[in-house]
Amino acid sequence: MKLKLRQYPLDKINKNLFFFIVILLLFIWLTAEVVSGNLDGWDRNFLDWVRHFHHPSLMILARVSYFLGEAEVVVFIVIGILAFLCWKRYWKEAQVLAISALGVLLLIDKILKPWFGRIRPAPGVIDVHGKSFPSGHLSGNFMLYLYLSYLVSFYFPKWGIYFYIASTILVSMMGWASIYLNIHWFTDLIGGLCIGYLGFIFCVTLLKLISKKYRNS
Repeated sequence: MKLKLRQYPLDKINKNLFFFIVILLLFIWLTAEVVSGNLDGWDRNFLDWVRHFHHPSLMILARVSYFLGEAEVVVFIVIGILAFLCWKRYWKEAQVLAISALGVLLLIDKILKPWFGRIRPAPGVIDVHGKSFPSGHLSGNFMLYLYLSYLVSFYFPKWGIYFYIASTILVSMMGWASIYLNIHWFTDLIGGLCIGYLGFIFCVTLLKLISKKYRNS
């Protein structure tokens, strides 16, 4: 199905563009600090502090939280959401989700991580391969659940705030689990959140460009 772009009010574009630029500048600054090693000491101290809270129950919670954000799990979630949107004939919403999910995956795993080449903390409690910065685990999930919350809040305004809160808690638990399991540095998570939010802005902007009904939301 072809994407048809329609005219989109300039003030809406300017607002989204402002937030996009702010987050992008934050990510660029963070990247410069990470690459230069200026935050390495802070990252190590933060990991050491988190390790003081070791407990078997917390370890189980961390493993479950991290598992919920694994690519193998998220793929099924995305497929399920796409199937539901197509069943309801929300074709444009499904197109935006498919494009954005694939785009973030390629951006993180094929471009950013190999480019920066940051090594993960060692040893991790879970065997995870690949580079560390930015966290693809957090960026993809953050974008996905923000976009889902946006759609829910559009069609069911009274439930929207609860979905945003639940999404924030879920993604926060995934981020905490990445630290607790010694898989990511804290700055990896901040970088992942930046990319995830940029992806969410892209989702909303694209959706408003191709669908008139979302332009006043």
